[in-house]
Amino acid sequence: MSERSDRLKQAFKRAKLKPTEAAERWGWNYNTLKSNLNGSVDFSYRAALKYGGRLKVRAEWLYDGAEPMQDFVKPPPSLVEVPVISWVSAGQISDVGQVEDISELERITVEGLGPGQFVATDVRGDSMDRVSPEGSRIIFNVHDRDPIAGGYYVFSLRGETTYKRYYDQPVQRLEPYSTNPANRPIYLMEDGWSVVGRVVRSLIDLD
Repeated sequence: MSERSDRLKQAFKRAKLKPTEAAERWGWNYNTLKSNLNGSVDFSYRAALKYGGRLKVRAEWLYDGAEPMQDFVKPPPSLVEVPVISWVSAGQISDVGQVEDISELERITVEGLGPGQFVATDVRGDSMDRVSPEGSRIIFNVHDRDPIAGGYYVFSLRGETTYKRYYDQPVQRLEPYSTNPANRPIYLMEDGWSVVGRVVRSLIDLD
């Protein structure tokens, strides 16, 4: 008995399938299959492609033992319904529950956001137009409120909404990321500001 035949047996065991059933289902020659399984006749790479395709294992593994046994199948991305709020309201969020309790909000379906609680809003102004031109839609995570230097965040600044990058050296400031030189940093020399959430995605229609 060969290692190749051992792998073929392993593939059948994993598939929970008897050789007689496989031969009948897919029109295989049972005597040839039996010889391949007991190792009296080695099977070719072409046969490994045939067996592997039906038994859901890689032909390379079946033929010469090259790992992995199966191709990695990426799980489908999770879909999340994200509420869309106004720009003004975005700066007034202190808890995601304030948004989730409003059933009539517009909602969009987004994939691959990862863990968190997400809210979307449409950008006003050109202070972040290098990544989010005016009118684009940003999605931010209201559970991520500990700012990291260089990160993109929605802030509440004296009750008003602003979207900037955060830096803390040499002084705390909110930096625009803009093609317009008139947009200047906001220096955080006093209280009255808070992080609403970290921006994780920027969306814009191209039509």
